[in-house]
Amino acid sequence: MATARLLVERGSLRDRSEDWGDHDFLALPSPGDRVAVGRGNEVHYLTVLCVHHQIVPTGGGAEPGAQVVAKWTGSG
Repeated sequence: MATARLLVERGSLRDRSEDWGDHDFLALPSPGDRVAVGRGNEVHYLTVLCVHHQIVPTGGGAEPGAQVVAKWTGSG
């Protein structure tokens, strides 16, 4: 299981990303993967653009992290 912050692009790439919070993934997705996210009373469909890995030194006690950046492609 991997936890990552989900940043969603809903307008043009020049617009600010929407922070949809932390989500658990079975494994971090790859660019081009499609994901479905429940938000409110709807399921939103996203296409992953990139994953930003936040690495930490071994044995330092800090937790690694990741941000998944995805383009909103619809809901239903």
